[in-house]
Amino acid sequence: MIHLIFAKEFHMHELASTAPHVAKVKTEQNHRQRIKHSLDKAEKYSSRKLHKHAAEMALISRAVDHLSPLPRTWLDAPCGVGRATILLAHRGLDVTGVDLGEGALHVAQQAVERQDLNARIEKADLLDLPYSDHQFDGLLCFRLIHHLPTPQHRREIIDELCRVTKDTVLISYLSPWSPTSVKRALRCRLTGRKSVQNITPLSELKKHFSANGFTLINDLAQLPLVHSLHLAVFKRHSP
Repeated sequence: MIHLIFAKEFHMHELASTAPHVAKVKTEQNHRQRIKHSLDKAEKYSSRKLHKHAAEMALISRAVDHLSPLPRTWLDAPCGVGRATILLAHRGLDVTGVDLGEGALHVAQQAVERQDLNARIEKADLLDLPYSDHQFDGLLCFRLIHHLPTPQHRREIIDELCRVTKDTVLISYLSPWSPTSVKRALRCRLTGRKSVQNITPLSELKKHFSANGFTLINDLAQLPLVHSLHLAVFKRHSP
């Protein structure tokens, strides 16, 4: 039985009440434009091209296959329509998927129930997760960071993800050194348009995770030297 739990939400008016938080509010609004609240958008995303879905799930599987010992409890944050939550649950892992999009949560919950998997779908904000410190052995953050336009916002999200994780964090990012990223940067420069796909140097991620006690142990590309999508694996330092 899967329960849809509505956890505490992050209140934007509280951030806007003081001047030092102005920049933070702006970056959050940018990120929140990508949340799939409508059922229509969520269903369209869940039926995206099969080869793209398969390639992304294969990337996650490769990263998980390298983990030893394999974390047993996982947080998929954000879970979107539940693609990775389902992947991890099929491996016999205890998974919780969280998101803020009502439509995405509905689609994810239906998929998990339909397959009778050991997973929970919960509503929660990545900037204020309703979980205790180190509650999950492992955490997956897939296809989120490239929607965050500033190092400050990326750091805020990463800090909270690390807080609830005991051992291992898998996080995807778009490398600035791939041909795809270079072409995207040139196109933006020529047209003057801003891209919603923000690149992130691995060095920046390493800095943010190091501040939270994590070390990079692996960095996998969907297609080395060609594709911009990478999945970095961080492990908490031994005490």
